[in-house]
Amino acid sequence: MMSFDIQTLEADLHRLDCRFASLRIQQPRVVERLARSIEQNGQLVPLVVVAEQPNHWVLIDGYQRIAALHRLSCDTAQIELWDCPLSQALLIVLVRVQARSWEAIEEGAVLRELMTRFDLSQRELARQTGRDVSWINRRLSLVQNLPEALFSAICQGELSPWSASRVLAPLARANNDHAKILLASLQREPLTTRELHSWYQHYQKANHLKRRRMLEQPRLFCQALQAKTREQQAAALRAGPEGAWLADLKQVLHRLRGLQQQLPLVFTDIPESAPLQQVWAETKSLFHALDVTLTRMTQHDKPGNSTGNSCPASQKDGGTQDRPVVEHLAQHCAPGNSPATRQ
Repeated sequence: MMSFDIQTLEADLHRLDCRFASLRIQQPRVVERLARSIEQNGQLVPLVVVAEQPNHWVLIDGYQRIAALHRLSCDTAQIELWDCPLSQALLIVLVRVQARSWEAIEEGAVLRELMTRFDLSQRELARQTGRDVSWINRRLSLVQNLPEALFSAICQGELSPWSASRVLAPLARANNDHAKILLASLQREPLTTRELHSWYQHYQKANHLKRRRMLEQPRLFCQALQAKTREQQAAALRAGPEGAWLADLKQVLHRLRGLQQQLPLVFTDIPESAPLQQVWAETKSLFHALDVTLTRMTQHDKPGNSTGNSCPASQKDGGTQDRPVVEHLAQHCAPGNSPATRQ
């Protein structure tokens, strides 16, 4: 980029044209921090402006700082007046190292502005920013198909860039009407990033009727999810480790039944079953170790023994105490269908 003259001077805030404010995301916390710093130490970093016409200065960089100055009721500000074309100034502030890094969607918005207002191609933007064309294209893709209402909500701080890029933008591409309904709902009752992520995961699996209810009241849906989670946590606390062990064992039993049903499909005309049989042998070994440990522990359970409640299974039937766990599981498998017997 060619060199140019820079003047540092003081200017009235009302003379600055803030036409690119809609391209930057408002960050109230940043503005508050800057206001405290300016109040205590004065303005340390000048605003960057370009004279598009005589006595008509366009603000290029410093939109958070000018918001902080307005909050402090300041009438003037220190500025750097760059003697260069407007497009060149935008490119410089886009690529130079700054105290506050740009969001990817902000970079895309500035690149789109440079293409539409100044008729620069993606290849020319890549050359002047020191990036490759694929980087330019990725940034532009974030804003080119983004509904204007959604982009405006991001820039005004009503929606986080993560929420826009990971939830609202994909939703808008799939169903723009649903994206508009969700945006309106979030503007009335915002959700945290965690809540919105959970909401979107459930939305993708829901049918059309359930989706409509989720869109109309996302806050209520998230509250219902949280209540269900609390109930599950309370139930797990009441059940204790015995209940957790029993639940896990039931899941194992369910999976074994599924594996039994798959046996004819998996082991019919199979050219090489050794790897499968090896895993099954290891599984049987673990079942045997579990059975031995369980038998050893339950042999000490006698009537009146305070430690007798450690076993989740009932020991009232005399013949079940020493029955191996594997035999219980084997009852659900058809004889001769075990992989280990097909050698």
